[in-house]
Order: sequence, then structure tokens, then C-alpha cells
Amino acid sequence: MTGANDTPLFSKEAGPPLPRNIATGSGEISVACNVCGASEERLIAVQNSYRVVACAQCGFVYVNPRPDEKTLAGLYLSYLPDKMEDPESWQDYMKTVFSNAAAEIARRAPKGGSVLDIGCGYGFFLDEMRERGFAASGMDVSKTAVGYAAKRGFDVRLGTLDTVALADGSFDVVTMFYVLEHIPDPLKALLQVKRILRPGGFLLLRLPHTTPIVKALSVLGINNNLYDPPFHLNDFSAASIKTLLQKAGFTGAHTFIGGVTRPPEDLKRAVTLGFGLIAEALYMLSFGRIAMPGVAKNTTAYKPR
Repeated sequence: MTGANDTPLFSKEAGPPLPRNIATGSGEISVACNVCGASEERLIAVQNSYRVVACAQCGFVYVNPRPDEKTLAGLYLSYLPDKMEDPESWQDYMKTVFSNAAAEIARRAPKGGSVLDIGCGYGFFLDEMRERGFAASGMDVSKTAVGYAAKRGFDVRLGTLDTVALADGSFDVVTMFYVLEHIPDPLKALLQVKRILRPGGFLLLRLPHTTPIVKALSVLGINNNLYDPPFHLNDFSAASIKTLLQKAGFTGAHTFIGGVTRPPEDLKRAVTLGFGLIAEALYMLSFGRIAMPGVAKNTTAYKPR
């Protein structure tokens, strides 16, 4: 995942401030921090010619400026090609994470309740929930993935929270695996999720946390493309996602490791499993007080009754 970008990853100078919430030309817009609304920022990295910045007030990390929604939609045509990828490799990659998440939901949500998986892909998490007696449905922006899941008997819809009409209080559980980092306005998305959840409804998010790794690689002088802008627009620490959930009106936010993914490449799988096992051990030995930075984690929360 090493990129060819020769721009220095870190700089003490972030350059002149950009205007906020207006078009900057070439299909880009400049935005304020989605967590606290502040405009002051400091540069963390430049990857794929995009500036990745941290809010000077709360520390939230995001891409700024970034493509406007029309431009971003066009870019996703190549990011999510409408062709059959290998579903089995995705199933293997996410199997432990999906199984752990399904078990967590089964413990904390009403048995037989309704589950909506936003960004459901090929529907493998829906399998896990259906096996546990839940009414599982999903949505995704990939025609290929939606078609694959539909052929396997799932109620899946093509689109996003902005384009698919969902009634208030429709679901007992909403899940989003590796989705929120792609969304231009995560606060708006969480408010929409809260609307479609029933009172007392349960939310489970799976989010990457890339910034600690990028900083460590920078110290070692290793250029990289781990933020993957502009497709990843946000990078969530446990603190920033908790603050955003509270801002959206959720309660009881809790972050934990939730299992480890299994990349197909041998070296990458070994590194991922190694760090994942260390993170799980630290979490257990600290009685849930330490959720290791730099690894993907689950965060759960409730809609108030």
C-alpha cells in the first residue's frame, strides 16, 4: 500500500487557511470539522494529492478540501466497479468480525428483531444475523453486491441513507461496517440512523483508526497511502466517535476490539493478526479500559428510549 506520492507526509506549516464550506474549484469543497464545527486545522499528511488534517480544537482527522458530492459519486464508479469480485475472499476477510458482532447483537438486542446493515456488501453479515433468528435486511451502493445478496434471499436495497426511503423507528438494530469513514457528513448520517431506529435501538459501527499508524511510519521515513483519500474522508479515534455519537443524541457509547480481519496476503495477514491479538489482549487485561489506537474497532451505542 505504499504510494508514489513524494509530498512530505508531515509539515509544521499547514499553509494558508482555506475558506470553509464553499467550493474551492475543480469539483472540490472545503469543510469545517464535523465533530465540533471548528475551522482551525493542522496538516497531518498529503496523500493522493489530498490534505489530511486534524481539527485544532478537538483533534478529529478528516480530508480537507475534498471532492464535492457529485465528483465523489463519479470517483466511486471506479472504486466500486460493477463487476463480480470474489465474494468468498470478502467472507474470509470479515468472518471473525461478523461473527463477533452478531454474537454481541444477540446478547443486547431483542431476539427476532429487525436488523439493517448499511453497506451490506454481499450479505455475509446478514447470514450471521439470520442464523440467529433476526430479520436481516441491508443496503449498499454496489449493484453487484446488492444483486448477489438479493439472489441469496435477502431484502436488500440499492442506495444510501439519502436515497432510500426508510420510515421512522423501522429497526431494532443498525450496523455499519467500514462505512462511516466514507461518508462526507457522518453526523448527518448518524442522525438519520437514530431516526430509523426504534426507541432503545442498538447501533454497531466498525471503524478503522489509521492516524497512529501513519504517524509511526512517518517517524520511520516510510511513505504510505493508508488514509486512501478521497474515498476515506474521516479517521475516527475512540474519543472522536464517542463525541460524535453523543452529538447525534446516542447514549452508552462503548468501543472495543471486536475481532480481527484476515487479509488474503500472507504478510499483511500476519501483521494484522499480530496487532489484533495484542489489541485484544490489552483490552482484556485492562478490563476494557484500553482500546489500542491504530487498529480497527467496534463502537456500540443506543438510541434513548
